[in-house]
Parts: sequence; structure tokens; C-alpha cells
Amino acid sequence: MKPAALYAIETAVFILAGALAFLAYRYLGSMKILMYVLIGIFAAAAVIFGAVALPLYFRRTVIYLSSDDISINTGIFFYRREHMKLSAVQYLTSVTFPLGGLLGFNFIIAHGLGGNMILPFLSKKDFDEIFLQIDSRGENGSRAEE
Repeated sequence: MKPAALYAIETAVFILAGALAFLAYRYLGSMKILMYVLIGIFAAAAVIFGAVALPLYFRRTVIYLSSDDISINTGIFFYRREHMKLSAVQYLTSVTFPLGGLLGFNFIIAHGLGGNMILPFLSKKDFDEIFLQIDSRGENGSRAEE
């Protein structure tokens, strides 16, 4: 099942490409070759980005959360792996966009010792669960004992 965020971004990409193609048709009618080239470029970019790149990105993004650490594996052409111990997390930033609960535009940024980890496009349930688990680790985990 595709996440709602993917549907929303794909829809926005196709609407933008359609609007740009319409503008090229409307204002470049006297320059037929340029008009057709631009319409072709907009259509190809929409298909490549909306139908190939975005689904690959969403399919290859995996977040692992255990009691001691958090990992994210993501990427399209270059596969990126990030790993952070929960004991190294200093604070969390939560970013929720309008309609984030419906569309999945929820992000968690874990600020740790020497770096940040962004957990993108989380469903509302996953967002709440991950945020509470990482946040409670700071209260009940190894840092609370110091």
C-alpha cells in the first residue's frame, strides 16, 4: 500500500507539470518547436519524478527502532544508512505539516552528539510511537541515571 504522502506529492507533481505545459501551450503557440519541446520536457520530468523516483524513495526508506538505537536506510541511486544510539540523542524536534495526520507529512529530527537524523514522512501513529519511545528513553534511560 502506498503512503498518502506519496499520493499527495505525485498529485502535486502532475498538477505542476500540467500547469507548466498549459502555460507553454498558451504563451508559446507562435513558437511551435519550442512549445512542443517544453511540453515534452515537463511531461517527461513529471513521469520520471512522479512515477519512478518518488516510489523508489518511499519503497527504499526503512526505519528501525530498538530499545537502544535507531537506524534509517534510504536512498534512490545512492543508498544511505544512518545509525544513532538513543543514549546519544540530546533533544528531538517534531515537524508536522497541515493535514499531517491524513497525508503523513510528519517528521522527527533527532539531534544527537555531533549530528542530526531526520525521520521523514511518518504516519501519525508511527510519529507518535517513535517520538514517545525516544523521548521516554531520555527520561527513563541511561541519561536519567547520571
